[in-house]
Amino acid sequence: MGNREDQKADIPIETFIPSIEEQITLMDELVFLFATSVIQNIPQMKTEFANIYPTHLNHQYSAQAGEKTKQYPLGLFDTNETKTAEVIQLLRDMQSKYVPFHNEEIVEPVFFGGDRLTDERVQCAQQSVLNGETAASRLEGFVSKIEDFHRLMNFLEAICRLTYSTESGGDRGTVYYFRNLLNSVNVKGDVRNAYRPYKLLYYTILDAMCCVLFFKYFNQTSKEEIPLPHDFQTFSLDGKITWLNGICREILQEYFFGSQTDIMKDLRCILTDNSHPENYYLTNLENGRVQCHFCPKSYTYVGSLKVHEEKIHGAKAPKSQISCEKLKDEVEGYCQLLFRLALLHKNLDSAVDMADGHRSVRSAKYELPLYVKTNKVKYAIGSIHLVSLTEGVLNEDLKERLIANRSVNLQGGKNNNMALDEYVELLNRESKIACSGYQTKESILRHSKEFPHIVNYVKHFDVFCGVTNKKGFHNLPSYEQDVQKIVTELQDINAFTFVEGRKLKCKSLCANKNIFNDCFVGFATLVHRHTPLAAFHRLGNRTV
Repeated sequence: MGNREDQKADIPIETFIPSIEEQITLMDELVFLFATSVIQNIPQMKTEFANIYPTHLNHQYSAQAGEKTKQYPLGLFDTNETKTAEVIQLLRDMQSKYVPFHNEEIVEPVFFGGDRLTDERVQCAQQSVLNGETAASRLEGFVSKIEDFHRLMNFLEAICRLTYSTESGGDRGTVYYFRNLLNSVNVKGDVRNAYRPYKLLYYTILDAMCCVLFFKYFNQTSKEEIPLPHDFQTFSLDGKITWLNGICREILQEYFFGSQTDIMKDLRCILTDNSHPENYYLTNLENGRVQCHFCPKSYTYVGSLKVHEEKIHGAKAPKSQISCEKLKDEVEGYCQLLFRLALLHKNLDSAVDMADGHRSVRSAKYELPLYVKTNKVKYAIGSIHLVSLTEGVLNEDLKERLIANRSVNLQGGKNNNMALDEYVELLNRESKIACSGYQTKESILRHSKEFPHIVNYVKHFDVFCGVTNKKGFHNLPSYEQDVQKIVTELQDINAFTFVEGRKLKCKSLCANKNIFNDCFVGFATLVHRHTPLAAFHRLGNRTV
């Protein structure tokens, strides 16, 4: 493991977006989510399918997904993450304790998870000791990674940037309009400070959209019954499920995939077209230097080459043009965009719940173009690193560990998994509550390994005594009623029917349902700059 050359890879640019085969897999996953939503929110479908439709989407790790996780508290560490020297010392201490060694050589590295900021700080620490003589001195006992809870928050933040605006309260069919309709007063401020309220609002709208599209398929309203096949009751259980899945597949093919086989077709063509303006400089890379298009000179930095070509040769790089085609129905375009993005987010969320590591990792390829579009560079770098690690940088054993070990299960059950970093966040909060008091820093550090056990004891004691937290509501809101309110609104405005000339008053919202077509500006440069050559010290290439 100490040989860094063993973990280098040349990853094609098109690998960073989903292939056609991966989109076929996505269709199967979305059919499951769409059908589940319809069953849960349409009473007639619930009566027919609630007891027969599967609640778990089987995957490679389904057999292990329901096993309770064994926990070994490591305690707290007195470290200031903003100081690289302290991070280096922390990594050295933890490497000596928790990374397996044989004859002073690292047997295999251990994954070190956190949010994007922690991931970056670990890489900075590894970059600072890159001149070490051994793998251990270079801190190659750890491979940093971004955990899924923070990925979910980042993804929803990008979605909100495209679909949420407090200025859109007068536009029927928008997220903020529905926020006011449902009186979701806890949906406010930044997504990272109110992730769960934002997620609940988006999922409520998504479920309503699934119901509306299902009714639209049969040309029915929400107050009418779905016409089942006349011999439906004679169908076998598998036959009934196949009938429902077939309808959901047709709906998704039209409203999610736009009746295409490749929703990334335009983006893929641009990324692989060397003559496209976006690839003007990247096609002239040689030995890590950018070559002039008009003379033999080469430069380390792209900026220097730009100045050279403009001053010496009077040439300017061609600029990429984003399609300026006017949308003829902004309401329909916005609603379809919202449907697609919310469904992609729920797919990642359910992958975490079901401990489906492969589905979780594949999601990064759908997130990356949106981060480029919304200019969320740090989140884009995280997606680039995750795709790189699973597409060539890591060997097969490490790749399998990275994909398989992405969640914990505290209570058992295949659908009761939780992202690793979400559990740490909850544990931190519960520890502060259960272990509050006049404690010194030394006392907290000394007893920190006991905190998770204390939290468990307190929770069990509350259960035994029947102690519950205050709800904060006189009348708890009904999710089903909220979904029905949105269904009525969406059907009233014909949200998924083309009506030429409809406009959104709020101009900051995105109404282009084919959002991936406009994600190419800066995509290739960002990927080339930040694609790592090794699993460690993955900082970007500043010369690109």
